[in-house]
Amino acid sequence: MPDVATETALTPESTTTSATPDARRENAGSTRAALDATITRQAEALFDDLVDIRRDLHAHPETARNEHRTTRRISEVLRAAGLEPRVLPVGTGLLCDVVPTDPVAAARPWIGLRADIDALPITDGKHVEYRSQNPGVCHACGHDVHTTVVLGVGRVLAALRDAGTLPRPVRLIFQPAEEASPCGSLDAIAGGALTDLTEVYAVHCDPKLEVGTIGLKVGPITAACDRILVRVSGTGGHTSRPHLTADVVGALSLVATSTPLLLSRRIDPRVGASLIWGRIQAGSACNAIPSEGEIEGTMRALQVDGWKIAEDMLPEIVTELATPFGVKVDVEMVPGIPPTVNHAVGIERLTDAAGRLLAPGAVLPTEQSLGGEDFAWMLQRVPGALARLGVRERGVEGFADIHQPTFTVDEEAIAVGVRLLAGVATRTDGTDAEG
Repeated sequence: MPDVATETALTPESTTTSATPDARRENAGSTRAALDATITRQAEALFDDLVDIRRDLHAHPETARNEHRTTRRISEVLRAAGLEPRVLPVGTGLLCDVVPTDPVAAARPWIGLRADIDALPITDGKHVEYRSQNPGVCHACGHDVHTTVVLGVGRVLAALRDAGTLPRPVRLIFQPAEEASPCGSLDAIAGGALTDLTEVYAVHCDPKLEVGTIGLKVGPITAACDRILVRVSGTGGHTSRPHLTADVVGALSLVATSTPLLLSRRIDPRVGASLIWGRIQAGSACNAIPSEGEIEGTMRALQVDGWKIAEDMLPEIVTELATPFGVKVDVEMVPGIPPTVNHAVGIERLTDAAGRLLAPGAVLPTEQSLGGEDFAWMLQRVPGALARLGVRERGVEGFADIHQPTFTVDEEAIAVGVRLLAGVATRTDGTDAEG
């Protein structure tokens, strides 16, 4: 499998038929309209059940690579729909293929739909009946919604398969450990998630967007991201005799305040490199200079080239700053993720699906964020796109952002996501008479 797929892999398949062009177009249009009507009816009929599933997942969140109950729950829902999921070799997460009964349709190119299933180590701050029952863990990033959306699509596709109207094979990918580093998308890829796929799509909750809308962008939509851990150590001692010690606290303080500044001066600002520290720890007494300490954070960049330059440069900057304090410096760069780059034809196909299955004006432009998203690794191998799914309640101005304890969603977004992804997964351009 090549490292980077080209958008030519997304070109419509050619078909041959003896019918006239007008007849082929009319037949394709009626087939498409019938599929869209079925998808809409199914999404509406499943909505209450999908809300219950989402709330169950929300009440029982699990952190990266611990998603055992979540994996079992997903499997139960899929098996009840007559599907046969298989657990990934890493022990959590699943793949599930929905294959048409018609041999011609089954031979068409495969489309993948990906959901991430893990939660964050954050205490749930909401006061709702489905509040997290697992202390210190909650779905503060919307992965419970992503999972429920793809489950809903799976049930719609299973119904189409049983009716003999599923136009192509589709793989459902329930990926573990999106919030971890190393990330779970690599586990899913190693487990065969992308085998035979020609396209892959996903959605991500966005509280900046109102429910009923989606945000689309060609090109980079998220940023590269690394986790940085700096450890400093030296001879500790009494604060009355600092000249006899290595100043661990002083070194950490200068690293914390000056590294982001120096990085911004040594890298082209158009790269969009951003270093933010999230944790610093040293010492346990006010009158003792500690012998060790550490600081941890993330480094992000909008461009791949600049990301690589920053990775090479950061250890040098940290060492330059800390060494004068007489400490030993160790910089650990945990391999991160590249930007998520949406392919133009993938965005075209999401836009088409939204135009058919969502309300007028549902598609909105969106900007590249500095957030990281490990779906990037899948899009480096198979063309497709990531859509931002609006989850903010209509008419509400203020909102809790993702990764905040009170983050919440308007659950109508589940039905929106089901219609969107089911629409793109069942695309018929080039498979009926339009080619």
